[in-house]
Order: sequence, then structure tokens, then C-alpha cells
Amino acid sequence: MKAVMLYDGLCVLCTQTQKTVRWLDWLGRVERLDAQRRKIVNRRFPELENEDLLGEIYVRTHDQRWLVGFFGMRYIARQLPLSWPLVPFLYLPGMNILGPKVYRWIAKRRYAINKFFGNDCVNGTCKIH
Repeated sequence: MKAVMLYDGLCVLCTQTQKTVRWLDWLGRVERLDAQRRKIVNRRFPELENEDLLGEIYVRTHDQRWLVGFFGMRYIARQLPLSWPLVPFLYLPGMNILGPKVYRWIAKRRYAINKFFGNDCVNGTCKIH
């Protein structure tokens, strides 16, 4: 069973992240699903609240657990062989505290960061709710 990564398809930074995951996922271990496709998401994952999905990346693990934000991205990194050299750094002492803080700092500044990719978010979807 593949891991599932839910991302905000109207957010440029989120879309760039999923494109990078797609490129690195040459073993096909991660399914990427746009959280804006609400009917599909609601049908497959009725336990999730739509609003929550727009603030952070959600990852459904192979053993059916949900990981959010930094912890989800760390899990995804473990699934992608090309990112394995970086994975040990994500488990250094203190990363369980520092990692989520850095992730949230970036997430809260997505509007500014998106401009580096040449676009702003569509309809304000990168706003943390």
C-alpha cells in the first residue's frame, strides 16, 4: 500500500513540493492527492476536516496513521531513496521540536515564499486558518 500525501493544489509552494516528491519517487511509494479535490478526499478520508488540509501537508502512512506537517514530510523523505542521505539529519536530537517550528514558520510565510516561484497563491488558499 502506498503512502498518501494530501497537499493544497492551489498553493504554489505546495504544488512545487508535490512535483519534487513525484520526481524523487521513482519507486512509486507515494500517492499525491490534491486536497482541493474535496469529493475524492471526503470519500476516501471522511475523518479529515477540509479546512485543516489547507494549512499543512497531511500524510497517510502505510500503516494507516496520519502525520502532519514536518512529521509527514519526514515520513515522505524516508520513502524516497534519493532523499535518504538527508533523512538522518531529520532525526537528530531536537528535530522533533525544531522541525515543526521551522515547518510552521515556512507555512505561515507561504505568500512571500511563493513569489520566489513566480506566483502568488490562488484565492488566498495558502493562508493558515
